[in-house]
Amino acid sequence: MMTRETGYAPDAAGGGAVKSEQDLVERAKAGDRAAFDALLAPAAGKARGAVRQMIGHPDDAEDVFQNACVKAWRKIDAFKGDALFSTWLCSIAVREAIDHLRASKRWRREAQVAYANLCAEDEALSGEVTNAFAAPDFSFELREHVAYCFACVGRSLPPDEQAALVARDVMGFSGREAATVLGVSDAVMRHRLSAARMAMTERYDGLCALVSKTGICHQCKGLREVAAMAGGKPEALPDVADLADRIAIVRDAARKGSGKGACKSAALHDLFWRRTKEIEEKGLGSTEPQSDCGQD
Repeated sequence: MMTRETGYAPDAAGGGAVKSEQDLVERAKAGDRAAFDALLAPAAGKARGAVRQMIGHPDDAEDVFQNACVKAWRKIDAFKGDALFSTWLCSIAVREAIDHLRASKRWRREAQVAYANLCAEDEALSGEVTNAFAAPDFSFELREHVAYCFACVGRSLPPDEQAALVARDVMGFSGREAATVLGVSDAVMRHRLSAARMAMTERYDGLCALVSKTGICHQCKGLREVAAMAGGKPEALPDVADLADRIAIVRDAARKGSGKGACKSAALHDLFWRRTKEIEEKGLGSTEPQSDCGQD
């Protein structure tokens, strides 16, 4: 049976002719929007995920992704077929995300510390967090929070370096594929990736209490305790002794998060993204630990 939306069968079992990517591309280049939509459907997840990993903020990320889809439709004639359509779409989306980040204020590495300090001072801000935990369908997942933290700290990197880190380490592209996505040489890709890894290691050494005993951010522990007080079952704190451990958690969270309803802490982290953007744009809050979030 043909799908009403595209006019193409979703699989061979449906009884209709399954169109190859090359055939769909040719039809899309001829102006067939249904063919383009058939190309887009299986490719959208990875591109949307890459954008979300880079930008974080749910509304901004979706706007950037939609702009990338519009640009892909308008530029479909430029697709040469020397890479998969999904890789080409991801390239457009990642470059749109880079442009967005270049036009935005870069965040402080201690953005979460500043937010925690402001929550400790402002009942309205802290009340939002409490309400998120009290929602009947909410579940706090520590590994999802580690993934959120990784993306948030990533906003303190130069956008080109952040894009290299996301493409290679989070999205799992090979070195050559990541270079293609970013539109740079293999050597430039390796340089940016190395710089991003070194910068993230340095930031976490002084920031994350899970990584270093001298880390100033205890948000994972503090939120775990809040979840326990709200009736949730306390999770063991994850082992993130180095950047590789953290990247493994982030990649796994990105994979699981592709399914509908898979992110159990999405409401809380969407709140964090929206408030942190407001705080960072205005430069509010001290980056010195002033709250007792998670500290003994």
